[in-house]
Amino acid sequence: MGKTVSEIISAMNLNVLTEVYRPDALIEKGYAGDMLSHVMAHLQTDECWFTILNSMNVIAVASLNECALVILTEDVVLQEAVLVKAKTEEICVCSTSLDTYTACAVLAGILETSEV
Repeated sequence: MGKTVSEIISAMNLNVLTEVYRPDALIEKGYAGDMLSHVMAHLQTDECWFTILNSMNVIAVASLNECALVILTEDVVLQEAVLVKAKTEEICVCSTSLDTYTACAVLAGILETSEV
């Protein structure tokens, strides 16, 4: 069993950059990737996406794949236009100072605690 978007945001102490549009969406695992075409082909709706990309295309891919939570690692900051697009598409975008590997490991630990 996974965790909700709200539970992950709280457990990882994420900085919320947009609204939390689907707080009860269930996240079963994470997906890390920065090559948009590859992410577009493989990101599942029950995964949160870890990336360092600051691009309008991040929001397009997240929307296309119905991704409920995008987590920007290494304190990446989105340009205002990208944030506006995220809000329009109702994609929850958060950030963390953790590097991608560590953020994925933290999420894995959080998700493992619910699989008892």
